[in-house]
Amino acid sequence: MKAARKKRSVRELFWEQVALNFIVVAVLIALGALLTFRVMGEAYGAWTVVGFFATVFFAFIVFLPAGTLFAARAEFAKGAVEVREEEKTGAAAPIADPLMRTAPLGVAFAAIGTAVVYALVYWGGWTPSPLITTLASLLFAVPYAIIVRLNIFRDIEGLAAQGPFRARPVASKAHHIWMTYIIPNAVFQAIINLPLGYRGFSHAASIIPDNAAGVVPVAALAPDFAITFMFVCGFTFLAVMAHTASDMFEGEMSYSGKARGINGFLVFVFILLMGVGLGVLFALVPSVTGAETVSFGLAMILKFLVVFLSVYAASWLGVGWMGKKFNDAVARKVAAAQ
Repeated sequence: MKAARKKRSVRELFWEQVALNFIVVAVLIALGALLTFRVMGEAYGAWTVVGFFATVFFAFIVFLPAGTLFAARAEFAKGAVEVREEEKTGAAAPIADPLMRTAPLGVAFAAIGTAVVYALVYWGGWTPSPLITTLASLLFAVPYAIIVRLNIFRDIEGLAAQGPFRARPVASKAHHIWMTYIIPNAVFQAIINLPLGYRGFSHAASIIPDNAAGVVPVAALAPDFAITFMFVCGFTFLAVMAHTASDMFEGEMSYSGKARGINGFLVFVFILLMGVGLGVLFALVPSVTGAETVSFGLAMILKFLVVFLSVYAASWLGVGWMGKKFNDAVARKVAAAQ
Protein backbone atom coordinates (compact mmCIF):
# COMPACT_ATOMS: atom_id res chain seq x y z
CA MET A 1 0.00 0.00 0.00
CA LYS A 2 1.33 3.41 -0.94
CA ALA A 3 2.28 5.54 2.06
CA ALA A 4 0.30 8.76 2.44
CA ARG A 5 2.32 11.84 1.57
CA LYS A 6 3.01 14.12 4.51
CA LYS A 7 1.15 17.40 4.20
CA ARG A 8 3.07 20.66 4.26
CA SER A 9 2.39 23.33 6.84
CA VAL A 10 1.27 26.80 5.77
CA ARG A 11 4.70 28.12 6.77
CA GLU A 12 6.39 25.60 4.49
CA LEU A 13 3.93 26.47 1.71
CA PHE A 14 4.74 30.17 2.18
CA TRP A 15 8.48 29.70 1.76
CA GLU A 16 7.96 27.31 -1.14
CA GLN A 17 5.74 29.76 -3.01
CA VAL A 18 8.01 32.74 -2.32
CA ALA A 19 11.09 30.84 -3.48
CA LEU A 20 9.38 29.51 -6.61
CA ASN A 21 7.98 32.89 -7.61
CA PHE A 22 11.28 34.62 -6.91
CA ILE A 23 13.10 32.25 -9.26
CA VAL A 24 10.53 32.68 -12.03
CA VAL A 25 10.44 36.47 -11.71
CA ALA A 26 14.23 36.69 -11.46
CA VAL A 27 14.46 34.97 -14.85
CA LEU A 28 11.90 37.39 -16.31
CA ILE A 29 13.78 40.38 -14.85
CA ALA A 30 17.07 39.11 -16.26
CA LEU A 31 15.51 38.72 -19.71
CA GLY A 32 13.99 42.20 -19.43
CA ALA A 33 17.37 43.65 -18.44
CA LEU A 34 19.02 41.89 -21.37
CA LEU A 35 16.54 43.49 -23.76
CA THR A 36 16.77 46.88 -22.07
CA PHE A 37 20.50 47.22 -21.56
CA ARG A 38 22.22 44.79 -23.89
CA VAL A 39 20.34 43.48 -26.89
CA MET A 40 18.68 46.81 -27.61
CA GLY A 41 21.88 48.83 -27.23
CA GLU A 42 24.14 49.76 -24.32
CA ALA A 43 23.34 53.47 -24.32
CA TYR A 44 20.99 54.29 -21.49
CA GLY A 45 20.29 57.19 -19.18
CA ALA A 46 18.89 57.96 -15.76
CA TRP A 47 15.29 57.59 -16.94
CA THR A 48 16.01 54.07 -18.23
CA VAL A 49 17.29 53.03 -14.80
CA VAL A 50 14.38 54.59 -12.90
CA GLY A 51 11.90 53.20 -15.42
CA PHE A 52 13.34 49.70 -15.08
CA PHE A 53 12.94 49.76 -11.29
CA ALA A 54 9.44 51.25 -11.54
CA THR A 55 8.37 48.55 -13.98
CA VAL A 56 9.67 45.76 -11.76
CA PHE A 57 8.28 47.22 -8.54
CA PHE A 58 4.81 48.14 -9.83
CA ALA A 59 4.41 44.86 -11.71
CA PHE A 60 5.60 42.32 -9.18
CA ILE A 61 5.09 43.98 -5.79
CA VAL A 62 1.53 45.02 -6.68
CA PHE A 63 0.21 41.99 -8.59
CA LEU A 64 2.32 38.99 -7.58
CA PRO A 65 1.12 38.62 -3.94
CA ALA A 66 -2.49 37.98 -5.01
CA GLY A 67 -1.33 35.44 -7.59
CA THR A 68 0.71 33.71 -4.89
CA LEU A 69 -2.32 33.47 -2.62
CA PHE A 70 -4.34 31.83 -5.39
CA ALA A 71 -1.48 29.41 -6.08
CA ALA A 72 -1.38 28.58 -2.36
CA ARG A 73 -5.15 27.96 -2.40
CA ALA A 74 -4.69 25.59 -5.34
CA GLU A 75 -2.10 23.64 -3.35
CA PHE A 76 -4.51 23.41 -0.42
CA ALA A 77 -7.26 22.24 -2.78
CA LYS A 78 -5.00 19.37 -3.84
CA GLY A 79 -4.90 18.20 -0.22
CA ALA A 80 -1.18 18.88 0.10
CA VAL A 81 -1.38 21.48 2.89
CA GLU A 82 -2.68 21.53 6.46
CA VAL A 83 -3.00 24.31 9.01
CA ARG A 84 -0.90 23.50 12.07
CA GLU A 85 -2.06 24.47 15.55
CA GLU A 86 0.58 27.18 15.95
CA GLU A 87 -0.43 28.70 12.60
CA LYS A 88 -4.09 29.31 13.40
CA THR A 89 -5.39 32.88 13.32
CA GLY A 90 -9.07 32.28 14.01
CA ALA A 91 -10.16 33.02 10.43
CA ALA A 92 -13.54 31.56 9.47
CA ALA A 93 -13.42 32.35 5.75
CA PRO A 94 -10.72 33.06 3.17
CA ILE A 95 -9.88 36.60 2.08
CA ALA A 96 -12.77 37.81 -0.07
CA ASP A 97 -10.67 39.49 -2.76
CA PRO A 98 -6.91 38.79 -2.58
CA LEU A 99 -6.03 41.38 -5.24
CA MET A 100 -7.91 44.23 -3.56
CA ARG A 101 -6.54 43.09 -0.21
CA THR A 102 -2.88 43.07 -1.27
CA ALA A 103 -2.68 45.67 -4.06
CA PRO A 104 -2.99 48.87 -1.96
CA LEU A 105 -0.02 47.94 0.22
CA GLY A 106 1.80 46.78 -2.91
CA VAL A 107 1.26 50.16 -4.57
CA ALA A 108 2.59 51.91 -1.46
CA PHE A 109 5.72 49.74 -1.34
CA ALA A 110 6.28 50.14 -5.10
CA ALA A 111 5.87 53.91 -4.95
CA ILE A 112 8.28 54.23 -2.02
CA GLY A 113 10.84 51.98 -3.71
CA THR A 114 10.62 53.92 -6.97
CA ALA A 115 10.91 57.25 -5.12
CA VAL A 116 14.06 56.04 -3.34
CA VAL A 117 15.63 54.99 -6.65
CA TYR A 118 14.62 58.31 -8.23
CA ALA A 119 16.28 60.22 -5.39
CA LEU A 120 19.45 58.14 -5.61
CA VAL A 121 19.70 58.58 -9.40
CA TYR A 122 18.65 62.19 -9.88
CA TRP A 123 19.75 63.74 -6.59
CA GLY A 124 22.51 61.38 -5.52
CA GLY A 125 24.09 60.93 -8.94
CA TRP A 126 23.89 57.14 -8.81
CA THR A 127 24.37 55.59 -12.25
CA PRO A 128 24.34 51.81 -11.73
CA SER A 129 25.62 49.37 -14.31
CA PRO A 130 23.14 47.03 -16.01
CA LEU A 131 24.26 44.20 -13.72
CA ILE A 132 23.84 46.26 -10.54
CA THR A 133 20.46 47.52 -11.75
CA THR A 134 19.29 43.96 -12.38
CA LEU A 135 20.52 42.65 -9.03
CA ALA A 136 19.15 45.62 -7.07
CA SER A 137 15.72 45.26 -8.71
CA LEU A 138 15.49 41.78 -7.18
CA LEU A 139 14.86 43.55 -3.87
CA PHE A 140 11.21 43.51 -4.97
CA ALA A 141 11.15 40.14 -3.20
CA VAL A 142 11.31 41.74 0.26
CA PRO A 143 8.03 43.73 0.20
CA TYR A 144 6.45 40.99 -1.92
CA ALA A 145 7.23 38.37 0.74
CA ILE A 146 6.04 40.69 3.52
CA ILE A 147 2.65 41.18 1.84
CA VAL A 148 2.20 37.45 1.25
CA ARG A 149 3.28 36.66 4.82
CA LEU A 150 0.68 39.09 6.20
CA ASN A 151 -2.16 37.29 4.40
CA ILE A 152 -1.41 33.65 3.61
CA PHE A 153 -2.01 32.19 7.09
CA ARG A 154 -5.40 33.81 7.49
CA ASP A 155 -6.37 32.98 3.91
CA ILE A 156 -5.55 29.27 4.04
CA GLU A 157 -7.04 28.80 7.51
CA GLY A 158 -10.19 30.54 6.37
CA LEU A 159 -10.36 28.29 3.32
CA ALA A 160 -9.97 25.22 5.55
CA ALA A 161 -12.64 26.45 7.95
CA GLN A 162 -15.09 27.26 5.18
CA GLY A 163 -14.57 23.96 3.39
CA PRO A 164 -14.99 23.16 -0.31
CA PHE A 165 -17.92 24.37 -2.44
CA ARG A 166 -19.22 26.72 0.26
CA ALA A 167 -18.75 30.10 -1.45
CA ARG A 168 -21.60 31.82 -3.27
CA PRO A 169 -21.50 31.01 -7.03
CA VAL A 170 -20.77 33.97 -9.27
CA ALA A 171 -23.79 35.46 -11.03
CA SER A 172 -22.07 35.45 -14.41
CA LYS A 173 -19.11 33.28 -15.29
CA ALA A 174 -18.17 35.51 -18.24
CA HIS A 175 -18.26 38.66 -16.08
CA HIS A 176 -16.18 36.92 -13.40
CA ILE A 177 -13.52 35.89 -15.93
CA TRP A 178 -13.33 39.38 -17.40
CA MET A 179 -13.12 41.20 -14.05
CA THR A 180 -10.86 38.82 -12.13
CA TYR A 181 -8.78 37.08 -14.82
CA ILE A 182 -8.58 39.14 -18.01
CA ILE A 183 -8.50 42.78 -16.89
CA PRO A 184 -6.07 42.45 -13.92
CA ASN A 185 -3.70 40.28 -15.95
CA ALA A 186 -3.89 42.66 -18.92
CA VAL A 187 -2.89 45.57 -16.66
CA PHE A 188 -0.13 43.49 -15.06
CA GLN A 189 1.31 42.38 -18.40
CA ALA A 190 0.99 45.87 -19.90
CA ILE A 191 3.11 47.30 -17.07
CA ILE A 192 5.83 44.78 -17.94
CA ASN A 193 5.65 44.67 -21.72
CA LEU A 194 4.87 48.22 -22.83
CA PRO A 195 8.14 49.64 -21.41
CA LEU A 196 10.01 46.82 -23.13
CA GLY A 197 8.15 47.59 -26.34
CA TYR A 198 9.00 51.28 -26.01
CA ARG A 199 12.68 50.44 -25.57
CA GLY A 200 12.73 47.91 -28.40
CA PHE A 201 10.87 50.06 -30.91
CA SER A 202 12.99 53.10 -30.01
CA HIS A 203 16.11 51.10 -30.76
CA ALA A 204 14.66 49.79 -34.03
CA ALA A 205 13.70 53.34 -35.06
CA SER A 206 17.17 54.67 -34.23
CA ILE A 207 18.78 52.27 -36.72
CA ILE A 208 16.99 53.89 -39.68
CA PRO A 209 19.21 56.70 -41.08
CA ASP A 210 17.75 60.23 -40.86
CA ASN A 211 14.59 58.92 -39.20
CA ALA A 212 13.17 62.33 -38.31
CA ALA A 213 9.60 60.98 -38.12
CA GLY A 214 10.64 58.25 -35.67
CA VAL A 215 8.89 55.48 -37.59
CA VAL A 216 9.41 51.82 -36.69
CA PRO A 217 10.36 49.14 -39.27
CA VAL A 218 7.54 46.65 -39.75
CA ALA A 219 10.18 43.91 -39.77
CA ALA A 220 10.84 44.64 -36.09
CA LEU A 221 7.22 43.96 -35.13
CA ALA A 222 7.01 40.29 -36.14
CA PRO A 223 9.63 38.81 -33.77
CA ASP A 224 8.63 41.15 -30.94
CA PHE A 225 4.95 40.26 -31.16
CA ALA A 226 5.62 36.53 -31.51
CA ILE A 227 7.83 36.43 -28.43
CA THR A 228 5.44 38.68 -26.49
CA PHE A 229 2.50 36.39 -27.24
CA MET A 230 4.40 33.25 -26.21
CA PHE A 231 5.63 34.68 -22.91
CA VAL A 232 2.48 36.56 -21.92
CA CYS A 233 0.08 33.81 -22.90
CA GLY A 234 2.17 31.07 -21.27
CA PHE A 235 2.74 33.00 -18.03
CA THR A 236 -0.93 34.07 -17.79
CA PHE A 237 -2.11 30.52 -18.52
CA LEU A 238 -0.19 29.28 -15.45
CA ALA A 239 -1.64 32.06 -13.29
CA VAL A 240 -5.20 31.45 -14.47
CA MET A 241 -4.87 27.72 -13.80
CA ALA A 242 -4.20 28.38 -10.10
CA HIS A 243 -6.95 30.99 -9.88
CA THR A 244 -9.48 28.68 -11.55
CA ALA A 245 -8.61 25.76 -9.25
CA SER A 246 -9.16 28.05 -6.25
CA ASP A 247 -12.49 29.35 -7.56
CA MET A 248 -13.78 25.87 -8.36
CA PHE A 249 -12.70 24.47 -5.01
CA GLU A 250 -14.51 27.28 -3.21
CA GLY A 251 -17.59 26.81 -5.38
CA GLU A 252 -17.57 30.28 -6.94
CA MET A 253 -17.37 28.81 -10.41
CA SER A 254 -18.00 25.44 -12.06
CA TYR A 255 -17.21 23.89 -15.40
CA SER A 256 -19.98 22.07 -17.27
CA GLY A 257 -18.01 20.73 -20.23
CA LYS A 258 -17.84 16.98 -20.78
CA ALA A 259 -14.48 16.66 -22.53
CA ARG A 260 -11.39 15.56 -20.62
CA GLY A 261 -8.40 17.85 -20.23
CA ILE A 262 -5.52 17.19 -22.63
CA ASN A 263 -1.91 16.98 -21.50
CA GLY A 264 -0.72 20.38 -20.27
CA PHE A 265 2.40 20.16 -22.43
CA LEU A 266 0.20 20.13 -25.53
CA VAL A 267 -1.46 23.36 -24.40
CA PHE A 268 1.92 25.07 -24.24
CA VAL A 269 2.80 23.70 -27.68
CA PHE A 270 -0.46 25.20 -28.93
CA ILE A 271 0.45 28.56 -27.34
CA LEU A 272 3.87 28.48 -29.01
CA LEU A 273 2.28 27.72 -32.37
CA MET A 274 -0.15 30.61 -31.95
CA GLY A 275 2.80 32.89 -31.23
CA VAL A 276 4.62 31.67 -34.32
CA GLY A 277 1.47 32.20 -36.38
CA LEU A 278 1.14 35.76 -35.11
CA GLY A 279 4.78 36.44 -35.98
CA VAL A 280 4.33 35.04 -39.49
CA LEU A 281 1.20 37.16 -39.96
CA PHE A 282 3.07 40.38 -39.19
CA ALA A 283 6.09 39.24 -41.22
CA LEU A 284 3.83 39.09 -44.28
CA VAL A 285 2.59 42.68 -43.83
CA PRO A 286 5.34 44.35 -45.95
CA SER A 287 4.89 41.99 -48.89
CA VAL A 288 1.07 42.16 -48.79
CA THR A 289 0.56 45.86 -48.10
CA GLY A 290 3.85 47.32 -49.22
CA ALA A 291 4.23 49.14 -45.89
CA GLU A 292 7.82 49.04 -44.67
CA THR A 293 7.34 51.23 -41.61
CA VAL A 294 4.65 52.21 -39.13
CA SER A 295 4.41 55.17 -36.79
CA PHE A 296 5.80 54.74 -33.29
CA GLY A 297 2.34 55.33 -31.80
CA LEU A 298 0.77 52.63 -33.95
CA ALA A 299 3.54 50.20 -33.03
CA MET A 300 2.80 50.75 -29.32
CA ILE A 301 -0.96 50.36 -29.85
CA LEU A 302 -0.37 47.09 -31.68
CA LYS A 303 1.93 45.97 -28.86
CA PHE A 304 -0.84 46.55 -26.32
CA LEU A 305 -3.35 44.71 -28.51
CA VAL A 306 -0.99 41.73 -28.71
CA VAL A 307 -0.62 41.75 -24.92
CA PHE A 308 -4.40 41.91 -24.50
CA LEU A 309 -4.95 39.13 -27.05
CA SER A 310 -2.39 36.99 -25.24
CA VAL A 311 -4.11 37.49 -21.88
CA TYR A 312 -7.57 36.91 -23.37
CA ALA A 313 -6.53 33.65 -25.01
CA ALA A 314 -4.68 32.46 -21.91
CA SER A 315 -7.61 33.21 -19.63
CA TRP A 316 -10.13 31.16 -21.59
CA LEU A 317 -7.61 28.37 -22.23
CA GLY A 318 -6.71 28.27 -18.53
CA VAL A 319 -10.32 28.20 -17.34
CA GLY A 320 -11.28 25.48 -19.81
CA TRP A 321 -8.23 23.28 -19.18
CA MET A 322 -8.31 23.54 -15.39
CA GLY A 323 -12.10 23.13 -15.36
CA LYS A 324 -11.77 19.79 -17.13
CA LYS A 325 -8.88 18.67 -14.94
CA PHE A 326 -10.73 19.68 -11.78
CA ASN A 327 -13.85 17.76 -12.82
CA ASP A 328 -11.69 14.73 -13.63
CA ALA A 329 -10.06 14.89 -10.19
CA VAL A 330 -13.42 15.18 -8.40
CA ALA A 331 -14.84 12.26 -10.41
CA ARG A 332 -11.87 10.07 -9.51
CA LYS A 333 -12.18 11.01 -5.83
CA VAL A 334 -15.90 10.19 -5.79
CA ALA A 335 -15.29 6.87 -7.53
CA ALA A 336 -12.56 5.95 -5.07
CA ALA A 337 -14.83 6.72 -2.10
CA GLN A 338 -17.59 4.42 -3.35
